[in-house]
Amino acid sequence: MHRYETLFVLLPGLPEAQVRETMDRTRRLIEGMGGRIEDIDDWGTRDLAYIIRNQSQGNYILAVYDAAPEVVVEFERTLKLADEVLRFISLRVPEGRAVRKPIRRPAQVEQEAPVAEEGMQ
Repeated sequence: MHRYETLFVLLPGLPEAQVRETMDRTRRLIEGMGGRIEDIDDWGTRDLAYIIRNQSQGNYILAVYDAAPEVVVEFERTLKLADEVLRFISLRVPEGRAVRKPIRRPAQVEQEAPVAEEGMQ
């Protein structure tokens, strides 16, 4: 078995329950074929680099797992058939390489310009 990462992009308007169901279906498929899930991480909604099927955003999901190559082929076949999946990519992780975590964007905080007080210079 080898370590793989599969990043897939779901339609942005999906209800949270359907996103969770897709993640659970991923887990069941990989574990059902003898693979082992390391992590399934919901990266949230992000802007796409270009428009795909009239969508400018997508909900990114990263699955990290150990599996045989046949499992990856079946997983990708399932993703191709799923209507809610915009795009996906699977990569074999080289031995000894740590899995990258997504860059977390800080919450957008409204910053107010400092108000100059009269009489202070």
